[in-house]
Amino acid sequence: MNKIILIIFLPLFLVFGYYILFFEPNNIQIEKQVIAIENLPQRFDGVKIVQLSDFHSLWFGSREKKVLEMLEKLNPDFVFITGDFVDPITKAITDRKLNSVKIFWQKLGEKYENRIFGVLGNHDTKFVKNYLIESGITILDNENKKLILNNEHIYLVGVDDPWTRRANLSKAMVGIENEPPKILLAHAAEIINEAVKEKIDLVLVGHTHGGQVNIPIVGRLIQPLSKYGRKYTSGLFRIEDTYLYVNRGIGTSILPIRFNCPPEITLIELQKKIL
Repeated sequence: MNKIILIIFLPLFLVFGYYILFFEPNNIQIEKQVIAIENLPQRFDGVKIVQLSDFHSLWFGSREKKVLEMLEKLNPDFVFITGDFVDPITKAITDRKLNSVKIFWQKLGEKYENRIFGVLGNHDTKFVKNYLIESGITILDNENKKLILNNEHIYLVGVDDPWTRRANLSKAMVGIENEPPKILLAHAAEIINEAVKEKIDLVLVGHTHGGQVNIPIVGRLIQPLSKYGRKYTSGLFRIEDTYLYVNRGIGTSILPIRFNCPPEITLIELQKKIL
């Protein structure tokens, strides 16, 4: 009887193990969103933004190469990255592996020169920030940037990681006019209440990995700590007049597995809201 059970369940266990360890973590999905914003300048109507998050990169590997290939096909106007560029392990492995990851960042920086922006996550150090800047990725560290197309502009605001309480949205908003639309990049949704008060139009975050393992009825099992629990795990939310989008991320943490929660690249099209 035990042999029969073993014969039946061992292949299933092996297939399931392969799926959660190798197939789904590399099965990157494109999630498309259309966001309508009041006062959006005409030149930004139809602009395509790619949001990437939570690479947790150990080196320039197959997953990073796949991201580059997918971005080539999407051809976005801007690329925004919402933190956790590296895995905690990477930080302890000195320059050799960081130099490998830097190849990936350099390819992004060269392809999307002056159009790629990011913020730091809870696993990203100032040391990592220097590597990113050298690679051509603009890091917004409690500051803002005016994005200009044909003399029309919107504001891109970026804060340091809210989860580790390094974010300073008030500082990041200095010098911003009230009228133009504002997009905020942050690593975690902890910033959302402040963003609503500041009348930010769109907030892009990551951090949660979508829960990584999503079992029907039971729910999402592997999720970094958040003061909101599982409230903002993944997807699009509307809080008063502010949109919040939570990206499931590219990489993994705690356990290198995913189930019913594939990694994602978010493709956002901005549209002018018709009143």
